[in-house]
Amino acid sequence: MEKRRIGRTALEVTEVSFGGAALGGLYRACSREAAMETLQGAWDADLRYFDTAPFYGFGLSERRFGDFLRYKPRDS
Repeated sequence: MEKRRIGRTALEVTEVSFGGAALGGLYRACSREAAMETLQGAWDADLRYFDTAPFYGFGLSERRFGDFLRYKPRDS
């Protein structure tokens, strides 16, 4: 997956991002199991640019991202 640098910083992200609205149940309910499987699929596809907000399920999306990413290598 191609990456791009953010501005003049050393931070690089993948050109494609993964939005977390659906994982917080924005459109319909999403089970924790389905959310984790979906995040794992995105990770396996080398996505490293994740986007979420506290408005997605009143923080549910953020919680699921945090639970998933907690043990992933921070520098990746």
